[in-house]
Amino acid sequence: MTSATHGARRPRMPFRFLAAVLPGVMALLSVALPTVPAHAASEYPAHAIRMVVPYPAGGSTDVVARAIAQHMGAHLKQTFIVDNKPGASGMIGTEWVAKSAPDGYTLEFTASDTHSINPSVYRDIRYDAKRDFTPIGLVGYLPLALVARANLPVQNTADLIALARQKPGQLTYASYGVGSSSQVAMEMLNTSTGINLLHVPFQGAAPAMTAILAGQVDAMMVPLTMADPNYRAGKVKILGVALQKPFPGMEDLPTFESQNLPISARAWLGIFGPAKLPKPIVDKLNQALNEVLTDPAVLETLVKNGLQPEAMSPSGFRDLVDSDFELWGGVVRKANIRHE
Repeated sequence: MTSATHGARRPRMPFRFLAAVLPGVMALLSVALPTVPAHAASEYPAHAIRMVVPYPAGGSTDVVARAIAQHMGAHLKQTFIVDNKPGASGMIGTEWVAKSAPDGYTLEFTASDTHSINPSVYRDIRYDAKRDFTPIGLVGYLPLALVARANLPVQNTADLIALARQKPGQLTYASYGVGSSSQVAMEMLNTSTGINLLHVPFQGAAPAMTAILAGQVDAMMVPLTMADPNYRAGKVKILGVALQKPFPGMEDLPTFESQNLPISARAWLGIFGPAKLPKPIVDKLNQALNEVLTDPAVLETLVKNGLQPEAMSPSGFRDLVDSDFELWGGVVRKANIRHE
């Protein structure tokens, strides 16, 4: 009886074993197998490509995205549709791309904030900046300029640092929002020099710049293209630019590098796809992007919008994104910047 009982139970073991291991096997297969058929990748792109911009239409990021999309479409002989999905500091559009199919027909054109800063600032973020995306390529850098109100008695960053040390906790700086690159860059200045400029957040770059022009706050990190016209008009002082070499056409502006200031306060614009985007598609998109970045008409548009163009491989762009994630995230944690 005992032998017969064991004999009857023995066939059940494989089924229990299979039930236990099947989910793991399927998970491994889902990672190992390509997400789209090989022929689909070779025929890509077969129809229009959606380029999501997680910011409002008309801004500098949107203008650059449309120029890049138009010329990439010409290179790939396919239509690029720019789709603005603004909101929540760029997180709405970014999340939408993260949840899209990895077939190359939904891409994101975004700034560094969505991937390098927001994950450390927001508690309720609904995407993983490292795991949910495939970096495709860098478009270029957006240098930030350190500006001061016109009547602040400083001429360069060394003067500002000295004044802040003389008046600890009395000088203020504006930003275009809690957790924005403008705030994090200023906190990088605070922590790297040991000064304590007080933060005054605004809802956007324009009202923050208005406060500087009105003399309501003392300093601010702002995109160079927004700072330069006001500087030329004598309405603000530019104390330094977050670049290693001067920006084309603005060689008279001092860089942080020339002032030995340890601040890497430069944002970037780049293109991502969802995670698990097949390598042949990534390579095809990267090649088209890098070819576009050699077009004189495109380069002129980018420079006019304050961008320092730079081509990069997908792996190089991934390294940049990962490096900035750690750099900006470290500043956010040290300064305890949180958006509740």
